[in-house]
Amino acid sequence: MKIFNNNQKIEDRDGIKIVDNFFTKECLLALKYRVLFSKYFDTKYDGYVAIDYLPTKDYLTDLIVNEIKNKFDVPKFRRAWSFLYTKNTEGVRLHCDPSIINLNIWLSSNESVLNPEKNGLHIYKVIPPKNWTREDWNNDAKKSLEYVKSKNVEPVKISYKSNRAIFFNGAFFHKTNEVSMKEGFDNMRISYTLLFGNSLE
Repeated sequence: MKIFNNNQKIEDRDGIKIVDNFFTKECLLALKYRVLFSKYFDTKYDGYVAIDYLPTKDYLTDLIVNEIKNKFDVPKFRRAWSFLYTKNTEGVRLHCDPSIINLNIWLSSNESVLNPEKNGLHIYKVIPPKNWTREDWNNDAKKSLEYVKSKNVEPVKISYKSNRAIFFNGAFFHKTNEVSMKEGFDNMRISYTLLFGNSLE
């Protein structure tokens, strides 16, 4: 299966790389529907569920990682996951990831979006203090928000678009701009995230 679309459109927005038309239609739909029809999820959160893909454990992710390494300058692959949002919710709250590069791709169609002002990603180009623990920067959204506010940094706002990939420093504070999708099984918001390299730990 071919992984990448031939007509990718790459934009650099304040050091954050945005790539539209990232996957081929075949690859995009394979990633989307294997999550929609899954009967097993590794983790359940409030309003969404997750499937983990570890190195050498998922054939499709391994194919994608190999193609990414051939085209983009990324460090060693660490892990990936998909989120399936079962209802409209706040989404993933403000946090950091312990990676040098995060790659986030949205899999659901543009036609599934209810409110086009929502569903995107807000990235604050601020990293946590060195004395913070993982519990601080990954699980304490209130503390993270207070710290970001103290820095007076406005977020880089990435609008939702199907098959849009975003490369950014995973140690930057980031969050979902809420979730607003139409009702129906095929309309649920699905994201696919890959982490490359180690940081913060």
